[in-house]
Order: sequence, then structure tokens, then C-alpha cells
Amino acid sequence: MFEKIKALFNEGKERWKSELPPFYKKARTVAIKIGGSAGAVIVANATMGLNLNPTLITVLCYVTAACVAVAGTAQLSKPEM
Repeated sequence: MFEKIKALFNEGKERWKSELPPFYKKARTVAIKIGGSAGAVIVANATMGLNLNPTLITVLCYVTAACVAVAGTAQLSKPEM
């Protein structure tokens, strides 16, 4: 059982460090930029008291979460051998 878990972590580490295909590099970059922008608006609203619409803040939270998922998935891809 422990060997399977160790193999799974080693595969994840190998995928994280591998060179990304061009499409996934672009997808990761776009996700980071969009997620960072959404996160910046959320932080600005909280610290500066902008009183933005709560629905907008909720949507921005979901956008940030989706961008994290896309960027993480793209980072774990590896080129076909």
C-alpha cells in the first residue's frame, strides 16, 4: 500500500517538474493572469472598502477557484513520449 502511494507522489513530482507542451503553457499563463486579476479586485474591495456588489465578489471568488484548477491541471500535464 505504501509503495503505491509513494509511486503516486513520485509521478506527481515528475509531472510538476516536466517541460510543458506549448498549449498548456499558454493555458496556465492565461489562468494565472485572470485569477490574479480577480484576486486583486477581491483584495482591493476588502482593504479599501469599495462596497462592490456581493454577487460580483462571489463570481470573482469562483473565477479565482476555476483559474487555480486550470493552472494546476495544466502544470501537471506532460508531453507525450
